[in-house]
Amino acid sequence: MAMEVLLRRSIEGVGSVGEIVKVKNGYARNYLLPQGLAAIVSSESLRRVERDKKEEAVREAKLAEERKALAQQLEDVTLTIEARAGEDGHLYGSVGVRQVIAAFIDQGFRFVDRQIRFETVRELGEYETQVILSPDMILPIKVWVVQDAMEAREMAEAAAERAEQEAEAAANPDAAPAPDPLDDE
Repeated sequence: MAMEVLLRRSIEGVGSVGEIVKVKNGYARNYLLPQGLAAIVSSESLRRVERDKKEEAVREAKLAEERKALAQQLEDVTLTIEARAGEDGHLYGSVGVRQVIAAFIDQGFRFVDRQIRFETVRELGEYETQVILSPDMILPIKVWVVQDAMEAREMAEAAAERAEQEAEAAANPDAAPAPDPLDDE
């Protein structure tokens, strides 16, 4: 069953202030009406909607200013996310929206999942995420997915050790190769 309600505030996906919309009974009774986001359609609620429209306009103007200020702060932001990867650059896991949000938090910004557009990646490299401040304000932000610093150090040490062993073997070709500790025979 559907119920007609008069929206007192704009609700994404439902409607804007002053619209009469049909919503499910439970949604109206359990959420919209108790939160003051909607009212049952009546002559009094139709009169009150004009005041609600003015309040919504003031609220939207304030939010637009805040979004503009936030957009200026985000202008020069780039994110760096450390991840474990093999020598070929393939990640052992993946980097997704949650890691991007955590990187934003590290820089002092707070966003929710629906404000971030980022395709899950599985390789090291440079990517782009989009921050949705409003339907008409979407900002591109660079994201660098780099090798975990500790793992990179371990891989460099292992590569240096291999290079040292190869150089030693090349300098002394008559020496018997070192026994393989994994060889049982």
